[in-house]
Amino acid sequence: MRTDPPISTRSLDEVRRVIGESNTASVQGTQKYLVGENRAIHSAYDFTTCGCGDGCWCKRNACVGHYRLKEAAFDEFLATYLTLWIPPKARRNVKAGVLEGAQFNRHERNAIPPLKWLQENWSTVLAKVRIYDRCGLCDPTVRIEDHLGNYYGVKNLYAAKMWSQLLYDSLVPFDSRSKVRIQRAGYTDPTKAFFETSRELFRDLRRLSDDCGLGVPGVRQLDSPWTVAPELQVPVGGQPLSRVVDKIFYSP
Repeated sequence: MRTDPPISTRSLDEVRRVIGESNTASVQGTQKYLVGENRAIHSAYDFTTCGCGDGCWCKRNACVGHYRLKEAAFDEFLATYLTLWIPPKARRNVKAGVLEGAQFNRHERNAIPPLKWLQENWSTVLAKVRIYDRCGLCDPTVRIEDHLGNYYGVKNLYAAKMWSQLLYDSLVPFDSRSKVRIQRAGYTDPTKAFFETSRELFRDLRRLSDDCGLGVPGVRQLDSPWTVAPELQVPVGGQPLSRVVDKIFYSP
């Protein structure tokens, strides 16, 4: 069976190449994913000053800040979710399913249960997310699932995308193909241990950074979608870390 190399065993040229290929494929798609991603980074997130102590890996490696979801209504989060993760033809149906309980038969219906749960628990989850002040490259002294307490378990890609959007600098989403590639590279199946898989991926990304002297700013710069879509605005903090890891394994 074909295997994919773990992150830390790849060269920087290879990492940049596969991320660039993912971006090139995304900008050509009907979903205009890169445009939606770029707008979300600028409108839905604050880049907050890194408050980690000197003992944290990120602080020792030139981290200046982390992305944090802004204070927002659930409907705003849902609108961004639909743009980021749901094909245009299914967006109205998913929105109606979440807000009105409407039924439909496409596989995107599987996004409705986690989003309904989030709607019902929005104020509590948002508060927990906004006080979480770490990123994926931090030393994981506090597990995200422990910090959250009550959380919706990830059994499919739609729940994973929801959590990644909530914690854009810390949790890596997946789709059916990238899930296979993540497992082939030796990481845990994210449908069985989603939060642990993100920790494994970021732990390996730290190894790559250590070996190549990247530091946190250099890691963020591995994903530079504005090189294939010049109309995009460069975010003040660079790319959210989940985008870097996701695009190593994801291609539309």
